[in-house]
Amino acid sequence: MMGARVKAFGARFLGRVDAERLQFAIDYVDYNESGLAFETICDYLIEANAPISEEEYRLAEELYRDMEMKWGGSCLSYMKAQIVKGKP
Repeated sequence: MMGARVKAFGARFLGRVDAERLQFAIDYVDYNESGLAFETICDYLIEANAPISEEEYRLAEELYRDMEMKWGGSCLSYMKAQIVKGKP
């Protein structure tokens, strides 16, 4: 379930983040590394300075909370600065 959510989250950014890198991150889910996949997707979004919607940011917050992650919280503050109004 969590892996499917992370994959769906990552897939939202095709076209805004290099597809090969994004797929590399998403593939971590297949090795039971959903947390690493999520963190890597977030890192790639930040590195690309990719625009994200408020809804996408909210999804990131929910995933972070639901996975009870102990690291990577600072990525959310960086991503918050990339929110654009409307559809990115």
